[in-house]
Amino acid sequence: MKIGKIIVGAILVAGVVTTINAADGAKVFKRCIVCHGKSAEKVPPGGSIVSATLSAEEIKKSLRLYKTDKNHGGKMKVNMQTQMKTLSEEDIDAVADYIFKNFHIAK
Repeated sequence: MKIGKIIVGAILVAGVVTTINAADGAKVFKRCIVCHGKSAEKVPPGGSIVSATLSAEEIKKSLRLYKTDKNHGGKMKVNMQTQMKTLSEEDIDAVADYIFKNFHIAK
């Protein structure tokens, strides 16, 4: 019985830690507003695509490319590459999902 309580306790603690450390797409997105707009509706300086028209998977792919491919992006790619350096994979997933769920504009 004691082992059962320990396992249940460990699961609860793991759940709380996961919740505390979970990426917050809304919080991450606040960094994007200056160039992409309050609803990801603007073409950013030097860009050509409105983020809100992309699927969550397209956003994730693009953000990951900014993080890993120095040739990805337009005139302002260095700005995006700098922003991506500080984001975790979970942050990228969270912000892409947040943009898609809250601001998506059908093409």
